Amino acid sequence: MLPEQVEPRLRGRFGRPYLWADECESTQELARPLPEGGVAACDRQLQGRGRRGRSWQAEAGAGLLFSLALEPRTPPQRLASFSLVAAEAVAEACHDRAQVRWPNDVMLDGRKLAGVLPELRDGKLVLGVGVNAGMSESQLPADARVPATSLQIATGRPVDRVELLVTLLAVLERHYDAFERDGFTGLGRDELRGRQVTLVGTGSGVSEGVDGDGRLLLDGRAYSSAEVERVELR
Repeated sequence: MLPEQVEPRLRGRFGRPYLWADECESTQELARPLPEGGVAACDRQLQGRGRRGRSWQAEAGAGLLFSLALEPRTPPQRLASFSLVAAEAVAEACHDRAQVRWPNDVMLDGRKLAGVLPELRDGKLVLGVGVNAGMSESQLPADARVPATSLQIATGRPVDRVELLVTLLAVLERHYDAFERDGFTGLGRDELRGRQVTLVGTGSGVSEGVDGDGRLLLDGRAYSSAEVERVELR
């Protein structure tokens, strides 16, 4: 994952510049000063975080943890749907069966494979990505809110994290450029559509997909991610 391993294999503008740290507090903060396309990655985060301040943990060398700096032209009020765009890009890059569980989880066979966290501050959008790459069953969190899996478990093969990173960045760049050009055009890899869903603290019903703003449609009502503590399937 060192720069000399990653940079020669980059396929586009994302990943330039590329910062690497064996250990850091959070790649989100490392990436924030970078220009658009810059990436900060590490082996181990001390304060990795997910949605609603939840922690994201991975043993050193087993996960793929990075943050991507973006400066979108899309107005801030239209950026809420970008978490779905990014999650779908990660799903596409990781596995042909991977799907998106609204609003920001990437699932594989009903287990969490990855997550994304876009954070907007002062016009800079920083996208955090965490993928369970080379973890064995014993390395996955036993007490996770959502059962987890890894690419190594799903494929039965060791994971080349450099190749995974450069593939992810190429796919993210393509999806980001399309979002900037066309806006949010829908979610294809939708794990929830047609299923009975409970939104903890809010309501329940059958998912009808997502609307043009990336809100979850449940029995005719649209829910934003800010309203929902977590999503559960029946």
